[in-house]
Formats: sequence, C-alpha cells, structure tokens
Amino acid sequence: MNFAQITISGNVGQAPEIKEINGTKVANFSVAVNESYNTKAGEKVEKTHWYPIEAWDGSQGKGLVSNVIEKYLTVGTTVLVQGMPMIETYEKDGEKRKAFKIKLAGTGSTFRLTGGAKKDSSTVGDSPKVEDTDEVPF
Repeated sequence: MNFAQITISGNVGQAPEIKEINGTKVANFSVAVNESYNTKAGEKVEKTHWYPIEAWDGSQGKGLVSNVIEKYLTVGTTVLVQGMPMIETYEKDGEKRKAFKIKLAGTGSTFRLTGGAKKDSSTVGDSPKVEDTDEVPF
C-alpha cells in the first residue's frame, strides 16, 4: 500500500478562488504557517511558510467547497488541513518547472476551521504572488 499525507495548521492568506471544472467546484487558496526559533547567538528568527491548497467539492455540490469553503473561509481564518502532497511538473517558456500543492479530495482528506479571522491581518503576513495558474496544465 502506498500512502502520502501532509498535515498543516495555519492562517488563510488569500480569499479562496473558486472555479468549476467539469461541473465540480474547486477552491484554491494559500495557508501561512509561522515558524519561530532562536539561533545559537540568541537572535530570534521568524519565518512564514506558504502552502498552496487545492480543494475539490464532493459530488453534486454537497462537499467541502460548497458547504464550508465558499460560505465560511476568509483571510486570516485559522485552519487545519490534511491532504495529499502533490508535486506537478509543467512547462513554461520552454522550461520545465515544478509546483507543490496540498490536494484535498475524498475521504482521505481533512479540513477544519479552527479559529476565526484575525482582527490584525499583519499576523498573517503578505501572501506571495502566485503565478497565473491558467498557464499551468493541471
């Protein structure tokens, strides 16, 4: 049996972009996970890691995108995500590239709203610019 799963908890960094593909809703958004540690010299270092999420709705609009993401997900909301780590390869300008994302689809995925949106959006950080995904063939 082959198995791969990633679990993250963090804050939503951008409003979900919702599209419909072959009659199924798909939401794309990013989650910021903050890391903090002290160096040997005692200097505090803070980093934000961004994880792109792709969530697929269940059949006939009864799934995650229609019932939860579309209605309740906003910038700054704290979420828990468990899904399939995906590394897709595509070509742009004649150059091979790779893109990482966490895919939520089916019973092996978990998505939980664990907190409301932060009043101070600076705790989320600046969401990075994402390349135009219309050019990515997946």
